[in-house]
Amino acid sequence: MAGTVRCPTWSCSQPAEQPTVRMTETRVTGDLFADMLNSLVRGDPNDFLHLLTAYDVPVPLEGSSATVRTHFLATDANGSPAVELLGTAMARAAMDFCIPRSRIEHALKHLQATGSASHFSRLEQQARELFVEGDGTGEGGELLLFLLMEQVLKVPQILAKMSLKTNSNVHVHGSDGVHAKLGDDGVLDLYWGESKLYQSSSDAFTDCFDSIGPFLGADGDTRRRDLLLVRESLNVQQDDLAAHLVQYFDETSAKALELRWNGVCLVGFDYSEYPDVKKLAAAESAKIRHAMKRWQNSIFKRLEKNSLLAVNIDVFCIPFPDVDALRKMVRKKLGVS
Repeated sequence: MAGTVRCPTWSCSQPAEQPTVRMTETRVTGDLFADMLNSLVRGDPNDFLHLLTAYDVPVPLEGSSATVRTHFLATDANGSPAVELLGTAMARAAMDFCIPRSRIEHALKHLQATGSASHFSRLEQQARELFVEGDGTGEGGELLLFLLMEQVLKVPQILAKMSLKTNSNVHVHGSDGVHAKLGDDGVLDLYWGESKLYQSSSDAFTDCFDSIGPFLGADGDTRRRDLLLVRESLNVQQDDLAAHLVQYFDETSAKALELRWNGVCLVGFDYSEYPDVKKLAAAESAKIRHAMKRWQNSIFKRLEKNSLLAVNIDVFCIPFPDVDALRKMVRKKLGVS
């Protein structure tokens, strides 16, 4: 993605609503910290997950720390892939993806005080205006990746990068999202997301791992730039939680040693003779499993090329009947030309 990331004019005109972050030790520890992070997860999986059918169980990729999750678009009673329904669900996630929680909470308080939803309408319009106007964008993939991270992996967003855009006709620099969750071992797991929707699976795999590699590799320069954004623009409302989180991004704090970086990739591409995975014949199932093995081999090669075999990465591998049709549907539902 290319473009600038600064506070946009329309958001700078709003009252300051970011949490007050003090560089002091907080009382947020252990289970409370985990619960506060988990409470940031948004969305109802019943509104979305029925549209993407998981094919088999997640597969740990041998020789790496990656897990591959293969999904196919669900089909309706007429046997047609649910492109429009998925595009609608993705477009409806635009406000959650783009707008910081503090501004959504401000709109909720205005609704409760006045009975008017006008501030929500304004936020929805602003979210839609942030999307690039033009064909061939990757931002539809970003919405789908956001939904998968929040509703499948249950990892909440802590940086709303789209809110930092200054121009709807350029993309945001860097990864497609930054999310966080407390690991079972007490280490803060930070997740960088990257999405690519291409006609060619080979091109999608190559570009995806080339893009996310600098954020997850041993050379931390690119990662540190994103961490600065996270520290300065935490998408967190609770003061105690924000103050505790920011310690992980302060190199003078011992908490900086308890930060682990991970990746989540969405790779979507065209797949001919699109199947209804609920009605697969034996021959179709064998064909899909053969294709899955090929995709997994491609993922391994790209991980190896980018020195990412030791990094925890969840890879959502999603074949589509036509990725360009999905992009156009998302733009239509967003009202973007």
